[in-house]
Amino acid sequence: VDVADLGVDLYSLASNPLYGPLGAGCLYVKRGVSIAPLLSGGIQERGLRAGTENVAAVVGMGKAAELATRAIPGEAERLKGLTQGLIDGILSQIPETGLTGHPSQRIPGHASFVVSYVEGEAMLISLIMEGLVAASGSSCTAKDLKISHVLRAIGLDHAHAQGSVVFTLGRENTARHVEKVLEVMPPAIERLRMMSPLYKKAR
Repeated sequence: VDVADLGVDLYSLASNPLYGPLGAGCLYVKRGVSIAPLLSGGIQERGLRAGTENVAAVVGMGKAAELATRAIPGEAERLKGLTQGLIDGILSQIPETGLTGHPSQRIPGHASFVVSYVEGEAMLISLIMEGLVAASGSSCTAKDLKISHVLRAIGLDHAHAQGSVVFTLGRENTARHVEKVLEVMPPAIERLRMMSPLYKKAR
């Protein structure tokens, strides 16, 4: 990441997506940009955050970033291939399902869908029962049962937006995991739709 090339004033990065320690992160602040302290009371971190620094987590994040940087080229291509297989499979095998976001300009390993007439939580439970883990929205809104404001903003109505499911593939995932999703998800969606009053009404 080149913050000058991006032209940003602030840039935050979490450690866990890099397989680094949980709870660690970093914040770039452009020279001349003023922000309020997160915690007051000390001069650590240029007066922006008082308290003892978690040196072990900082070092761990640095090492994780170093390892991730080396792996990026090959891993990005591998994940793109797996993700495209997942996208193609879900869209071809599950009717009335849409991909959210750009078809190709997306983070490698990320695939987000809306499945009509099915609630996201019901899909997640069906997948978990088969040993698969997904999400029904961003991690920052995981406890919020309301539908995504982003999905509403791109024009999806409630019946479609409530059926959000997000898959994130990582370094431990293989083609077998994608195959398992494609084995499990279509029959699960069909079963859930048969119980859906909205689906019956649409038919």
